[in-house]
Amino acid sequence: MGVLEGESYGMNIREFYDADPRRRASEEITFGDGWTTADDEHSTYRLNWVVDTGEIYSVREPHPGGILARYLDQFRVDQADVDELLVDVLADTDRYAVEAALAGWPAVMPEKDSLSWARRQLAALGSASPSER
Repeated sequence: MGVLEGESYGMNIREFYDADPRRRASEEITFGDGWTTADDEHSTYRLNWVVDTGEIYSVREPHPGGILARYLDQFRVDQADVDELLVDVLADTDRYAVEAALAGWPAVMPEKDSLSWARRQLAALGSASPSER
């Protein structure tokens, strides 16, 4: 299917999983959890690819206390509410296309506004159909 339009932060993580039962049961491949945007300095984003649906999505994880609070989140201090964990489906494609598009991501993720890079890379997939997963 390629890049998906119109799903930008239209749902929280619970709604995302509830919308398609395959998502909840599926294995997921993680492509990092420290992505950032220029206009949301108190949040990080994680990227996951869902094996059974072929969707790669980002989840916005707010850190009201600032980026250092992200580390406190590991200890369940000031955890974000599920309604604040917003999902954006970025593309629907096979694993190999995602891996190729995001090649080198570990070096890019710590940079400022790194999620924009990931979005551009995934947008370059165009409308290619998912191949066998």
